[in-house]
Parts: sequence; C-alpha cells; structure tokens
Amino acid sequence: MGRAQKLKQQRKEEEIKRKEEERKDLLRRITLIVGIVLVIAITVGLVFLVNYMKKQEEPMTYEEALALDQSVSTVQDEVGVSNLPGAVGMAKPSDPETQEPIPDSATSQFYIIKSAAPEETAFLDEYFTIFGEVTEGMDVVNSLVLNDDLFRAEIRETEDGEGGSIKEWVLETNKGNIVIKLLTEEAPLTTQHIIDLTERGFYEELKWYRVEEFVVQTGSHVQTLESMEPAEPVEPAQPGQPIEPIEIPSEGEPIEIPPEGQPIEIPSEGG
Repeated sequence: MGRAQKLKQQRKEEEIKRKEEERKDLLRRITLIVGIVLVIAITVGLVFLVNYMKKQEEPMTYEEALALDQSVSTVQDEVGVSNLPGAVGMAKPSDPETQEPIPDSATSQFYIIKSAAPEETAFLDEYFTIFGEVTEGMDVVNSLVLNDDLFRAEIRETEDGEGGSIKEWVLETNKGNIVIKLLTEEAPLTTQHIIDLTERGFYEELKWYRVEEFVVQTGSHVQTLESMEPAEPVEPAQPGQPIEPIEIPSEGEPIEIPPEGQPIEIPSEGG
C-alpha cells in the first residue's frame, strides 16, 4: 500500500472516530436533558401530591366555605313540576318580613323529597323549581342520616331507548349512588346551572345536613361545616315545614346562621 493510500485510510479512520465521538457527546447531552426534565417532573409531581394530601388532611375553613358558597350566582325560578317522592328541587331563602320564598334566589342548595303524601308538599310547587327525579337509589335517599357524606357528583349522558339521550346527575354518597334524571326540558336554566356547578367540582366533600321524615338536603359548604359542630338534639320537623337554605350574605357582610333545626316558616297553602 502506497503512502497516499495510507494517509487516505488514516483520515478515513479519524473521520469515523470523530463522528463516533460526536454521536456519543450528543447522546450524553440528550441523556442529561432527559434526566433534568425527569427530575423537574418528579419534583413538581411530589409538590402537587404533598399539597393534595395536605388539602385532604386539613378541613375547609369557614372563610373558604363562605367564599365558595358566595361564588355561586342565583338562578331564575322554573316552577311547574310537582314535589312528589323522588323529586329533586332547588332550595331558596325566605323574605324575613313576609316569610315567603324569595323569587329567583336559589343558588346551590338542593333537596330530595322522600315519602310525603302529595297533599303535604303541594304548597311547595308554586315556590320551588323541580329540576330532576331520582331514577335509581331511592333506597339510598331513605337510608341517609344527618351528616352522611356527599363525596362528589358527576354528569353523564345515556340513551333514552328511543334514539335520543338523557342527562343524569350521579351523586356518590357513603351509602351508595343516587342517580337523578335531569329535567332539561322542564327546567333548562336550572339543569344547566347544576351541570356548571358539578363540572367545576362544587358538589364535593359535602354533608347531608338536613335529614327529616319527608326530605333530605345539602349543597352548602358553610352549612356542611355548621352541621359538624356539636349541637343539642332538636325535634325533627314534620311534613309541611320549609325547604330552606341558609342565607349567604354579600361578601363583606356578617352572616347569621340560625341554630340547627330552627324552622323558618313558609306560609301554608292559602295563607
């Protein structure tokens, strides 16, 4: 082999060696970048996990609960459906002077009628919007006791068997699930209001703070906290007493919460 050929072969080998070194250097750089990204991702993940666990361990404060309740807007009344067993309706406050429910004042609190005769709840029909009906889990509703849990709620869409679909509101409780058919035609504004609140996670970690012979009620974070405070036993209300939430004042105003069990009257039929 001549000298020229040897030099050519040497240059070729050096070029191969150089490219191999470049490849190894690039691989080292990529490995380093991937390692840094993984470290950052793991660190961020751990921070979120710690914050989540901390949030789970620390109960919501009264101020946080009040701010959450006050963040909910009111929804226009859509009365017309009867308060029969299994009916799901919007609770709302009464005027302190007239004791009549304030029109268009419902926000987040809702109730489910249990086992009352139609004549015992008929007077509610002109005041309160019924936006759903229980299709599964009425046994769960009837088994609820004071301060049972409403863990979360979700919206799902199912076929109605006639080529269409229906929207269902599923409430997950510690006693089981309650499936509610949303009455989107009868109460379109209210059902959309409920869907919006559910999708933003409002109906999570609540208590059933009103459990009586004919009705159960939840939907307020403030009322949830109040219900968990020790209280003296009170006599249960009878059918015909109001479907009444606490009144959430405007931000910055003081809030007055009546003692648990203290009724706020709604006028009887014809009153």
